[in-house]
Amino acid sequence: DGYADQFGGPEMKKFKYRRFRHILLTIHKFALEKQQSYLEDSIDSWKGSFEQTDDILVIGHKPMVK
Repeated sequence: DGYADQFGGPEMKKFKYRRFRHILLTIHKFALEKQQSYLEDSIDSWKGSFEQTDDILVIGHKPMVK
């Protein structure tokens, strides 16, 4: 819930799950490092100068193909 609960944007609103889900669907085929960078940049851009309101943990998993 940490990512979606961050306040920011032009109207100081929550990021919300819909926006978070859209980002995940957009970046799911990127390399893990690029996904991490994209997520960090997007939340930093959203928060702007506002403080982080909750802990954020996003875990990526790359399944092993046999």
